[in-house]
Amino acid sequence: MMKSPWRLRSWILVEKKKRSGKRIMRKMRCGKRIMRKIRDAVVLVIGEDGVEQNGAGDFLAPDAHVMYVSPEERDRNLRNERYERRMSGRRGVRGARGQRGRGRGHPSQGRRGNLRWEVGHPLNEIWTTDADVPSELVSLARDVMRRRKESIQDAERNAERQIAVSESESDEEYLDALAGEDGLPRLESQNLHFEWSTMETFQGKEENFRQERTGSVLSHSSAYDAFRSFWGDDILDQIVTETNRYATKIVSTAFQSDWSPTNRHEILCLFSFWMMLGIIRMPTITSCFSGDPLMRTEVFKRIFTRRRYETLIKALNFTVSDPSIDDSNPSNTGVASLDRLHHLRPIITHLNSKFQSNYILDKDICIDQSLTLWKGKLNIKQYIRSNAAKFGIKTFELCESTTGYLWSFIVYTGKQSGMDVEQLPGVLKSSAIVKKLIGPLLNKGYRLFMDNWCNSPLLTRYLKLNGTDCVGTLRSSRADVPVVINKAPLKKGEYIARHSGDVSILSWQDKKRVTMISTCHDSSTALPTVSSRPKSRPIPFKPQMVLDYNKFMGGIDLKDQMLEPYLLERKRGIKWYMKLFKRLLNISILNARILLQSSTQKQQHHLAFRLQLVDSILTKHLAFCPKGRVLLTARTIPGRYTESTHWPALHERTPSSAARNRNHIKRCVVCYSEGRTTQRSAYRCESCDVPLCIINCFKVYHTRLT
Repeated sequence: MMKSPWRLRSWILVEKKKRSGKRIMRKMRCGKRIMRKIRDAVVLVIGEDGVEQNGAGDFLAPDAHVMYVSPEERDRNLRNERYERRMSGRRGVRGARGQRGRGRGHPSQGRRGNLRWEVGHPLNEIWTTDADVPSELVSLARDVMRRRKESIQDAERNAERQIAVSESESDEEYLDALAGEDGLPRLESQNLHFEWSTMETFQGKEENFRQERTGSVLSHSSAYDAFRSFWGDDILDQIVTETNRYATKIVSTAFQSDWSPTNRHEILCLFSFWMMLGIIRMPTITSCFSGDPLMRTEVFKRIFTRRRYETLIKALNFTVSDPSIDDSNPSNTGVASLDRLHHLRPIITHLNSKFQSNYILDKDICIDQSLTLWKGKLNIKQYIRSNAAKFGIKTFELCESTTGYLWSFIVYTGKQSGMDVEQLPGVLKSSAIVKKLIGPLLNKGYRLFMDNWCNSPLLTRYLKLNGTDCVGTLRSSRADVPVVINKAPLKKGEYIARHSGDVSILSWQDKKRVTMISTCHDSSTALPTVSSRPKSRPIPFKPQMVLDYNKFMGGIDLKDQMLEPYLLERKRGIKWYMKLFKRLLNISILNARILLQSSTQKQQHHLAFRLQLVDSILTKHLAFCPKGRVLLTARTIPGRYTESTHWPALHERTPSSAARNRNHIKRCVVCYSEGRTTQRSAYRCESCDVPLCIINCFKVYHTRLT
């Protein structure tokens, strides 16, 4: 019977597989016969000169020959080698902090580059000694160090020449790139030379933390007390003075007819209004005062009327309107001499001082940037692609890593501004900002975490010489970064580390290449603690400095995360500085919560803290707020206005009454209690929600003693 084409093709493939299998079996049998013959043979040892070794006719058994190993011996040696590698890799893992560990690899890796590294296996450190480094990289590194040393010597000679000229010609002081009160301090020439060595000689250690206590300086018992520690009577009186002064300059007849001078009680009530606006999200400010039953919110109407709120916001001011000139910075000329933050300069100075004086930071701190959303026209607006709010006002902030407490901040105002940071020529702008933020904390044993925008080997050494440890990511293109770290061909699961005195640099290949710098870490690796990870999923090894960086670098992100649900600056406005002021006010509320937690040693729920703060402000200050101009004119008719919440109102219409175009009526409770069961009324009490006759019954219900 003829086979179909498909069956024929299948049969041919099966026959080919059978024949190939038979050929393989024949080869294996032939190989076994050859191995048996080899075992029965002897080997003659011949030297390189062709002369027999150990005498003529002197033979050795195959197993005793130095160049021959039997298959069984080869397998046994391979198993022993794999076991030794596995045990050496386990011994090299550092399980706890302070223990050395430099694993050489894992059996799954074999020789470098042969097999792929797998998650869960120890990392492999390459080029652990200088002898392992290729000669090309060694010569390149020497050239870089020579050029760097020559540039430093040239800078020192120029500085000495400038000092000699200043002493001979005038008393004017010149600051060079390596010295100055507002830049990096003068460093000795040996501290500027980075000679990198292997990690075997690294002896760096952490600085001793010198603060006796941390947390809140004063003890606070309530949210109101903690909040008022930032917003005292002095800054509130200044806001009141500037607001009343600015209100007199507004040229508007309607505004002047409605305006009445404000006081500190009303300013605090305005803060509470914004706090509730961050908790209860309304589409517009007008919606806060809406009488629609679906949008009615009594708390906003309780604090302000719509007209008074609009009038107060229009007059709110913090300083004089004329921008101040920075005479302390002689490099500022023309437009650059204008302080772009003059609208908020008193608030920024005051809050920076209060944030620092009211709290003592813990050991681990971090510096990073934050962005306040602003999409309008503004010359200091920045664009940061990685942020959620890509456009806005950028601030550099120093926060506590564990709580997110904002300790100091700088508002970035562009390259031409010198009000916050006076940048010296030759010094990185990031270094000047870091020095400005951490200046009061030097020589106290803090451990600072920063990203690659701020870090550099020179800045790290400066911080270490001033009693502060530094850990963070590093750009490999920075000056003084060793060529070996920058050019090493790393594969996934490999890393390389070098140190120069107390500064260590490590480059690790993960999904991307990560370069780290530290003054208190070696090249040790460890396993991260991830409680939510499934047990079946392997845990990857990571360098210890990477683990510490991931743990303590998120202080600014933690602060922004806690502020996100209660943003006071969510509503749009035409004044950019008013939005930044609301952001600073919101940060002060978060810092007050941290102060209360530190004082009471109890966790404070964020929403409950804000509601308690609003209630305390309204209870203490709402009764002392000034009345509007319209209410003041009622004094000509004594008793005309009565503070009450009981007013008559019509019942809401039902579908049947609306169809008949009539008001809905209900039985009056007063008439029913007196036996008039048929009496009905279209009115009710707005507060009590009780149907009442508008004549007599309404008055009787609210005045009769029962």
